[in-house]
Amino acid sequence: MNLTPASILLVVLPLAAHAQTTAQWHPTYSAGWNGGYCRLTIDDNSPAYPSELACCKGAYSGQASGYCLSQLPAPPTTSPTTEGNLLAVWYPDYDTDWAAAGCKNNGPVPNGRPTYASELACCKGAYAGQMSGKCLSQLPSPPTTSPTAEGGADFFYPDYETTWSDAGCKNDLPLPFTPGGRPTYPSLLECCKGAYGGQMSGTCLSQLESPPTSSPTPEGGAEFYYPNYVGWTDGYCSNTLPLPFSAGGRPTYDTMLECCKGAYGGQVSGKCLSMLDSPPTTSPTSAGGLDVWYPDYTKQYAVGECINNRPLPSGRGTYATQVACCKGSYGAQSSGYCLSQLASPPTTSPTMEELNVYYPDRTKGYADGVCTNDRPVPSGAITYTSQNTCCSANYSSQQDSTCFCDIDPCYNCNCAGAATCSNLVCS
Repeated sequence: MNLTPASILLVVLPLAAHAQTTAQWHPTYSAGWNGGYCRLTIDDNSPAYPSELACCKGAYSGQASGYCLSQLPAPPTTSPTTEGNLLAVWYPDYDTDWAAAGCKNNGPVPNGRPTYASELACCKGAYAGQMSGKCLSQLPSPPTTSPTAEGGADFFYPDYETTWSDAGCKNDLPLPFTPGGRPTYPSLLECCKGAYGGQMSGTCLSQLESPPTSSPTPEGGAEFYYPNYVGWTDGYCSNTLPLPFSAGGRPTYDTMLECCKGAYGGQVSGKCLSMLDSPPTTSPTSAGGLDVWYPDYTKQYAVGECINNRPLPSGRGTYATQVACCKGSYGAQSSGYCLSQLASPPTTSPTMEELNVYYPDRTKGYADGVCTNDRPVPSGAITYTSQNTCCSANYSSQQDSTCFCDIDPCYNCNCAGAATCSNLVCS
């Protein structure tokens, strides 16, 4: 089929007629629901609205945070989806001293603030043990007493302020830690077993109303096994009490066999397996290496490599493949030594490519902070799937929106290049 210029024009013109040529307001889906807002731009891949308010109402109706509406030049006094700017959830008032604070449901929800389904649930969750009773006094029908004031909390936690041998478990209020800061248990006995198992002094158990005559741990030892670390060749697994380490100090296993496999896999002497009641005739892990890879920190960075030798060092991060380990642990290795150890080394270093995740650049202060995907990822850094998500999580209250401006110079009028942005109207 031969097409003349005229026929080509007839084919193209109807398609082009649908392309957007004028900037309109579009939702920014990449910012997530709570941090979503509307931008004046040209975008054929999202719905368009004639005004920013119409966009917020249409694309973010019911947004509990109210973030979209808060970006308007003159934000409305009430949310278009709630009456009187009152939300369907409650959150603690961290702007007021704890003793005089209560719970609010005024929109929008401050960034990062926990929410609760009711005001009572918020008071219990955020102000349990508040001696002033301020939060509960704001309820429509305040209870005569605090729901947790008498008798303490409805759970128990270890007393880390006292030395281990003399410590016990408490349920005193207010809590000496933030939520998640310590393990909690539904009963005093379970707390003693979990946090002070093997405590020779028996202090924790002595606090029970009916203390047992002996430690709740079985006479034969703990209910788990751990490596004794007396040396690799002569090492084996034990459940002897008292434990020779503090909680979390060594890996633990449900059975002795699992402990031998996990801590002494590949032990030529077979010492650990020989301690089993029915020792296997051969080591269950003697052939080959691990099915995961980890960085060899015994070598300098320039000649570092990834190995799968047994046993896996305690606390070492692992990767599914050798190349993934090289990228994750030796991404900036200019020598390329790690990659050279692959069965089929790549012709170029994979570190020339940018990461497909973003993390906050902690080398800069908060005001100048941005999110980057430069290699390598710093140890312990939290990563995000998009730069926008990273900025929302780490720099949402930057006065000059430095992080968001780094993504888009036309993000708002605070950006350095805002004067040249045709889609912004700045005073």
